Amino acid sequence: MMPMVTRVVTEPAAVPIGTEVFPGYRVEALLARGGRVDTYDVTDLDRDCRAVVKVLRADRLDEPHVRDAVLTEGRLLTTLAHPHLVRGYAVLTGPTPALVMETLPGATLAALLDDGPLGVADTALLGRQLVSVLGYLHRHGWVHLDVKPENVVVQEGRAVLIDLGVATRPGPLERSVGTDGYAAPEQHAGGIVSAASDVWGLGATLAECGRGRARATLSPLLAGCLDPDPAQRPTLDALRCEFEAMLEEPEPTWQARLRRWRQQPARR
Repeated sequence: MMPMVTRVVTEPAAVPIGTEVFPGYRVEALLARGGRVDTYDVTDLDRDCRAVVKVLRADRLDEPHVRDAVLTEGRLLTTLAHPHLVRGYAVLTGPTPALVMETLPGATLAALLDDGPLGVADTALLGRQLVSVLGYLHRHGWVHLDVKPENVVVQEGRAVLIDLGVATRPGPLERSVGTDGYAAPEQHAGGIVSAASDVWGLGATLAECGRGRARATLSPLLAGCLDPDPAQRPTLDALRCEFEAMLEEPEPTWQARLRRWRQQPARR
């Protein structure tokens, strides 16, 4: 009888703090280890500022679709500019692809929601800003496909969409993409994605935000966003009108929420 052989998978080592992940980018901290990329807080020595570097993991270098995804995200963030989209500084296209982005102060929406739900006006403002940036991406021929609270950073009343790691052109998918709970049914099925797929992600994200009066006010609208049939979901134009009507409510309060959040240990 042949002995059983156990295969040991070695996790690639992170770049040590104080060394350069690439020439000119000194690592200050490892922010996250993902399935595709490692994300570092760095000092950009040329720009003399802090930045974020997303670098393709060493154990994924031989996968063309993963390399392409990192390079695509880099090209998008360095060529598209919108007030509610994270800004890219540079794409590094060497043997190990990477993307250099701005550092965003503030909290992710996920961390902010740990402190409690948002009201109607807060949720409407968030929705209006995300409609704006998603519409911009769509008009340039791209769908995000990973809208979720972890991919929205809130800065003093300004929402910024991050992580275009699975962004693609509308049309049929080669494989399932997105995050469980936020990905539209057609994403899970590896089907045809469109602007309506991002409407689903937006609806799922906003559904996390409100309770009580906010949830009662938003429920009919969000139920439409989460219709299994993409053709039955509201358009971004329709959502824009709904959110603008809701913004006649009192001034949003998430600035006070952020001030409280900053007094607590960092959570992202």
